[in-house]
Amino acid sequence: MGKAISLLRPPQLPREDEAGMMELRKRPRTPRVDPDFVSSPPPPPPRKRARKQAAPTKPKEAAGPAKRQPPTKRPRRPAVGIGCPVAGLHRVTCSRQPPLRTSTRVLFRPRRPFNWYEPDMWTEVAKHLCGFDLLRLSFTCRWFRRLLADDSIWRYAFFRDLDLSDANPRIHRPFYRSWRRLYFAAFDGTHAYSLCQSGEHRSSWRIGSFLLDSPQMLLMGKLPVPRWLPPDPEDLQLGVAMMGACKLHNARPGIWITDMHVMRCPKCNLNSCRGNMQILDARHSELFLEEAYWDQTWEYEELGEHFQDEEVADAFCAIINAKHLASPSTAVVLSKSWAGKRDDLLTKQCASATGAAIHTNLQSNAGLVSQFEAMRDTARDGQIVSVRISQVLL
Repeated sequence: MGKAISLLRPPQLPREDEAGMMELRKRPRTPRVDPDFVSSPPPPPPRKRARKQAAPTKPKEAAGPAKRQPPTKRPRRPAVGIGCPVAGLHRVTCSRQPPLRTSTRVLFRPRRPFNWYEPDMWTEVAKHLCGFDLLRLSFTCRWFRRLLADDSIWRYAFFRDLDLSDANPRIHRPFYRSWRRLYFAAFDGTHAYSLCQSGEHRSSWRIGSFLLDSPQMLLMGKLPVPRWLPPDPEDLQLGVAMMGACKLHNARPGIWITDMHVMRCPKCNLNSCRGNMQILDARHSELFLEEAYWDQTWEYEELGEHFQDEEVADAFCAIINAKHLASPSTAVVLSKSWAGKRDDLLTKQCASATGAAIHTNLQSNAGLVSQFEAMRDTARDGQIVSVRISQVLL
């Protein structure tokens, strides 16, 4: 209410005492100069450059013969496109396209085109091919023929297919022969009875291979392992007759391949006879490359026979590297843990890095006879290159 009354009042005139009063204003202060500060003189004005004067023109000489003008280039014709009948492809132009310019400042440069004929790549591919596939590949062209002529590829395939480790290459080195020939001598399907007695041969299969790093080899016609054998090599026949085992001291070191053969019973000539003779055959890997073997200069000689006149439950024979008789791999072969059950009459086999063995459960019988044979190399100090253990029921 009070505010409304004050707004309605008329404006009042100023008083006389207030009109005579002096108006107070702020006095301007003079700028102080610091004696320690010396200001630099102002910069001089920039100088103006003189304009370049035009060069004096030479007087024109008398008009001489007119110079020949260079020929003018004809304009290029537009490129004519050729339509492609294949869907999804761009048309091709007849004009020559300029090459693409590649800058040297580019960090990533284009790769070289893929080379199908890369020796390192095909050498690695060859490790996964069998010998007959390698042979077919070498027939495709000369480049593959030269590549697969390297013995290192065939050496790798040889040890791979025989399931052997190439730990000591000095022992595995063949005598004056290539690994390619050695591979096909082991895997071309040829066996010990391909040359002779082929009519009596019924079946065969590969057991495995083992390494013989010493000239000592143990042949066994039954278990357990004999604790004593005649020390004289001339008494092999005595050891076979008494213990059913013999120890050879002049076997050729190297890689030995073992096969299992089933022959017809030699006691009768009847075709209806179901009697079989099982044979464990072991040969040096280079035997089939010897000419003396194929011309039958080398023949098997009998080492002895072992008779078991009583009933035998099973037939067992083994060929072991005598130097590693106490090794774990030999213990696996001699443990018969791999043999079948008593009612299983199929032949079982086992091979390791130090030997091989076969085992067969037998029906009721009157006994078993085991025959030991060996083949010697007459040209190299009579080294033994092949052994054979034959077993047949009485």
